[in-house]
Amino acid sequence: MNHRDDHRTLPDGGGADAGLARIRLYDPQEAAAHDVLGPVDDWVRGRIARPHPDLGRRGAVCPFVPLAQRLGLIRYALAEPPVHDEAGLAAAAAALKAHWLAMEPRRGPHTIDKTIVLVLPGVAAGTVVRVHERLKPEFVAEGMMLGEFFPGHPGPGLHNRGFRPLHSDTPLLVARSMVGNDLPFLAEERYPPARRAGFVEAFLRHQPGASPEARQRARAELERARDELGHPPVD
Repeated sequence: MNHRDDHRTLPDGGGADAGLARIRLYDPQEAAAHDVLGPVDDWVRGRIARPHPDLGRRGAVCPFVPLAQRLGLIRYALAEPPVHDEAGLAAAAAALKAHWLAMEPRRGPHTIDKTIVLVLPGVAAGTVVRVHERLKPEFVAEGMMLGEFFPGHPGPGLHNRGFRPLHSDTPLLVARSMVGNDLPFLAEERYPPARRAGFVEAFLRHQPGASPEARQRARAELERARDELGHPPVD
């Protein structure tokens, strides 16, 4: 891939944007040969793309990664220069979103398979958590998901509360497409009702092809969040 073009192309083809140069993308072959990215690529291949006995369901830990690997739609990224504070990480995360939106394919069924893994050596877990919490609404509004991983992440698995799928030896932020199975992650009780409502509205907008059951549940979640806010019910 051409890193120079990646750095200067806007998602809408609008010309130069220095913010995109805040991160540099690497394809899997480049990542595998990189001192920092190589271990993360090994972790994706050896853990995320494979079944795990504690997962609580069949299939890979992330069911979309194996196909994304076969299609060559995973990229790794490093911030340039490296980041350590929240302001630097927020700038790198904004570039991550812009790169994902610009990355091909931008239309068609395989849009859901493209993924960019921003590798953050030396960034404190608390910094990752705060930036993820602040910027996730911006990603969701674009029909994207922003994942956070770091050593000792306490987040439980969806099918086995004792499994810790978000643990990684190196802190990461991961950009991928929203999919029909993401509703449980967008309607979590830990989010205040206004945030839940915004997330579920984005789900309904960006997932018209989700199953009827998922869309019915989304409408119910939206109505519940709006009821908590004292807003009118969903039409």
